[in-house]
Amino acid sequence: MDKGICIKGGRVFFSEKKIIEKKDIFISNGKILSIEDEFEPDNTIKIIDAKNKLVTPGLIDFHMHAFRYGHFLSIDTEELCPRSGTTTFVDGGSSGSSNFLAFREYVIKPAKPNIFAFLNISAIGQSTDGVIGLDFHDNDDDRLLHVSSALEVIEKNRKFIVGIKVRAYTGLKNTKPLEKARELADLVNLPVMVHLAPPPPEFDEIIPYLKEGDIITHPYHGGQKTILDENGQVRQEYWEARKRGIEVDLGLDRFHGDLDIMKRALDQGFYPDYISSDLAMVNLYSITFDLPTTISKVVAAGLPLTDALARCTYSPALKMGKEKEIGSIREGAPADIAVFQMTTDGHMFEDFFNHKMNAKERLVPFMTIRNGEILEPVTRVTETLDCLHRGNPWGHYKNG
Repeated sequence: MDKGICIKGGRVFFSEKKIIEKKDIFISNGKILSIEDEFEPDNTIKIIDAKNKLVTPGLIDFHMHAFRYGHFLSIDTEELCPRSGTTTFVDGGSSGSSNFLAFREYVIKPAKPNIFAFLNISAIGQSTDGVIGLDFHDNDDDRLLHVSSALEVIEKNRKFIVGIKVRAYTGLKNTKPLEKARELADLVNLPVMVHLAPPPPEFDEIIPYLKEGDIITHPYHGGQKTILDENGQVRQEYWEARKRGIEVDLGLDRFHGDLDIMKRALDQGFYPDYISSDLAMVNLYSITFDLPTTISKVVAAGLPLTDALARCTYSPALKMGKEKEIGSIREGAPADIAVFQMTTDGHMFEDFFNHKMNAKERLVPFMTIRNGEILEPVTRVTETLDCLHRGNPWGHYKNG
C-alpha cells in the first residue's frame, strides 16, 4: 500500500501564477493530495527534506530529439529523465509519416516519461541527419512531402502528435516544404514549428507561411546573418512576426544558440515563449547537457527565474492542451515534480562560438518524481556511430 511522500520545506514554484512560496506537498497514489503551509506526516510517510531547495513541476522540454535508434542523433529519455528533473519530452521532428509508428511503439509507449512529438513534414523525418558525407536532408526531395500519409498518421495519433515540424535549413532548395507544412497544419488544426538557420531562405520568405499560434525555433542562432542587424538591434521583421502572433521556441542547441545574440535580444525584450534544449547525442555531454542547464543560461542572460520556469512548465503544457495533466503543481494533479538545488558558484557557460556567460546561480537537479515515484538513475548506454558529424558543420555558421 502506498504510504505517501511528503516534500517538506521547499520553495515551491506555482507555474500558473509564476510565484514561489514555501510549502509542504503531500503525494499519494501518484497524485498531489495536498499542499499546505506545514504538513505533519506520520512515521509511515517518506519525508523529502527540501529546505533551501526549489520544487517545480516536472520540466517540459518542448523541443529535443527522442527517437532513439530511429534517428542517429536522438537521445535516451529514460536515462535523462531521472537526472534532469524533466518528466515530459517533446520530439522536434525526428520522425515523419513513414517511421512515426516505430517511434510510437518502440520509444513513446514504453517510456517512463511523457513523450510527445511534432511530426516532420518530410516522410522520412530527420533519419538522414548528421551522417558525414551523406549530404541528403529531410526536405531535399519534394516527393517526401507527402501530405496524405502525414494526415492519416496525425489523425490516428492525436494523443501523441502536437504539431508539424518543417526545417528551413540553410540552402533549402525551395519553399515547397513550408507550403506543404501549411497545407497539413490547416487540415489538422495543429501549429507549425519552423527551424530557422542562416539564409537562404531569408526570414521574409518563411514568415508568409506562418499564422497566429505557429512557432519559430532557434531564434538566437549564430552565423553570418542572425536575428540582429548590423547595429545589434533585433530586425524589424521579427518584431512584426511577433505582432502577428507568431510564437518563439528557444531550441538552444550548439550552433543554433549564440549566447551573445541571446543576451542582446533579451535585453531588447525579444523573449522566447518556450524554453527548450534541442538536445541530441552531439550536445548531450557538451554545451547543452540538459534542460536545467538551458534554463540557467537564459536566467543568466536576464530572464527572471519565475518567467523562465513558466516557459518550460505551464506554457508548453497549455500550448499542447495538456495543462490539466502536466506543467503545474496543484492538488489533484499527477505528481510529476522536480527538486533542484540552487547553486551560487559563479559558473561560466560557454557556447559553440566560444562566447562565455557567467551565471550567478544555476539549477542543479536533486530529485525527479514521476507519477508519485522517486526515479532512480538509469544506466543505459546509447550506441553512437563514428560516421556522425561532431565538429563545426558549415561555413554559414561561422561569424563574419
